[in-house]
Amino acid sequence: MTKQTDALFNRQAVSQTDKAYGLLEELIVTGELAPGSQWSETALGERLGIGRSPIRDALQKLAFQRLVHIAPRQGVFISEIDYQGQLKVIQARRDIEHLIVTQAALCATQAERQAMTGLMAELRKLKKNHDMRGYMRLHFALTDVLGIASRNSYAAEFYAILQTLSRRFLYFHKKRHADLTLICDLHVDQLKAIVKGSPEAAQQAAAARNDYAESLARDTIMEMIASSELQVSTPRRPR
Repeated sequence: MTKQTDALFNRQAVSQTDKAYGLLEELIVTGELAPGSQWSETALGERLGIGRSPIRDALQKLAFQRLVHIAPRQGVFISEIDYQGQLKVIQARRDIEHLIVTQAALCATQAERQAMTGLMAELRKLKKNHDMRGYMRLHFALTDVLGIASRNSYAAEFYAILQTLSRRFLYFHKKRHADLTLICDLHVDQLKAIVKGSPEAAQQAAAARNDYAESLARDTIMEMIASSELQVSTPRRPR
């Protein structure tokens, strides 16, 4: 593996497929694999220094998450950002996150609560250096810990999808919203409530975080429409 991919990938992986998924997900979220670009399994494997089988398995997961489209005999296409769907992503995340944080507050082990305490410390550091790339990685780890602590693998799987789509949207518009102070504070409030075992406080913190995410997404989309960066299509009315 090259120094470049070593630097990109700082998540613990239990298999080559996990490693391939983590690297590809980050490259897509951060735009290094550009929306609309076309790739082959071989090219992606060579870029990451990972064999084709793990790459293929990772791509299947990414396709399920709507980050790539796999076209037989054509290759892999990196999905465009679905701006019109972003508010629906946040709407869906509200309900799933409500369940995730409630269960995590009630069911997390002591080791998981300690891990969350460590994540809070890292979030506080991010407030000082405003490292958006670092936030992306921390957000990935945070999502994983909360999903496991919820003891509901079905909810955790869909939560991870919605978190990834939200993370990608935020990274692509980091120049518009580069200040991570409030974002980190909202995460800390949520984690603090879970660590204390307070589901009600965790629910309130999750609602506040999603309120902020919705406002940020709505403002960004409206700015893009106003500047003609984004054309919004309206559905036809049935005759």
